[in-house]
Amino acid sequence: MSRRLLLVTSAATGVSALAVATLALVGSADTTTTTEAWSGWTGRVDTVSVADRAAMTPDDPVAVELLSRSAEAASSVAYAGVAVSWDRSGTVSTELTHLPGRGTIAQPVGSSSQAKFAPEGRSGSFADDGRPLSLLRDNYRVLRQADLDAIIAGRPADAVVAVDAAGVLQARYWLDRDTRLLLRKELLDTSGAVRQRTGFTTLRIGAVTTSAIPTTVQDVWTEPLDAAALVGARISGCACPDALPGGLELLDSRRAPAGAVATMPVVHQLFSDGLVSVSLFSLSGGMSADDGAGLVDRGFQRQELAGSYAWVRGGTEAAPTATVVWTCRGSVLTLVTDDAVDPLSTAAAVLAAFPADPEPGSDTLWTRVARGWTRVTGQAA
Repeated sequence: MSRRLLLVTSAATGVSALAVATLALVGSADTTTTTEAWSGWTGRVDTVSVADRAAMTPDDPVAVELLSRSAEAASSVAYAGVAVSWDRSGTVSTELTHLPGRGTIAQPVGSSSQAKFAPEGRSGSFADDGRPLSLLRDNYRVLRQADLDAIIAGRPADAVVAVDAAGVLQARYWLDRDTRLLLRKELLDTSGAVRQRTGFTTLRIGAVTTSAIPTTVQDVWTEPLDAAALVGARISGCACPDALPGGLELLDSRRAPAGAVATMPVVHQLFSDGLVSVSLFSLSGGMSADDGAGLVDRGFQRQELAGSYAWVRGGTEAAPTATVVWTCRGSVLTLVTDDAVDPLSTAAAVLAAFPADPEPGSDTLWTRVARGWTRVTGQAA
């Protein structure tokens, strides 16, 4: 099944590249923000809450209203522009063209690679879909911080921040004052430093027509899967979970037909808690020795996560995008995440819930006896 697996991991990398292109931005040289920099928000001002974020009310109604309008903007606002993405592995510039009701085209600037198209709500574009913003309000406290308002791509933008239950600042958002499109997004690490930035450097509102979408750019994930279809996919051998650990809720499930991505049908599921997003690709089958060799050629290493062994690439500060491949209950699973604070911990939690199958012959009666003997005597059996 080497050909099938390598195609699936290649597809996962492509989706991740699009996510990276829309989930980090190069901005000012100052990428560090301390927790002491908090300065409140517009609307009701509570001096006690400003001093102690853990005491804040769950949400600021001003911020909720801004995010609600932003969630609706992509369904009505056409735009084209260049989004610049930054994380600690480097910078990517991407031309984005969005047509409401149709979808978004992403083309890396200065690259000969083919443009990628995804229908509305599934492009990975940070101005694309309202559901992650709804989850953000469910899982974090959202607050308006007017002193961060800025001019982005020549347009005035209002700032909203997301704070976790402990009062720690997790993310900052800048929303276009006129259309409410999301213009910039920053994700922070545990020290308060920016770890990912994404945002427009140029933006043109309107004047986008259907002719902007090339006929050669196609979406391979043509088959939406509802709850009943997911049950059928599980029966046919795909894992297809309803949720993932860490509050990651299912946003979308799609299947690419045989031949579109791999020689067999592949299911792509997108999960999010509003900040962190995870793509999970599933197809029925197992892995061969040739598959392992192919993964090594692509930079993967065999690694233990949550008591299971999987093929891992990235997930480090130098290469924050984590791609993990393993077999589980007769499925080959490929997980991609590039916006978690600790991508490998996120992957490990998923593996703990969906542990890797033991390799053939790796858990025979003799190997179990040998392990027990070694634990008792300290010597090999």
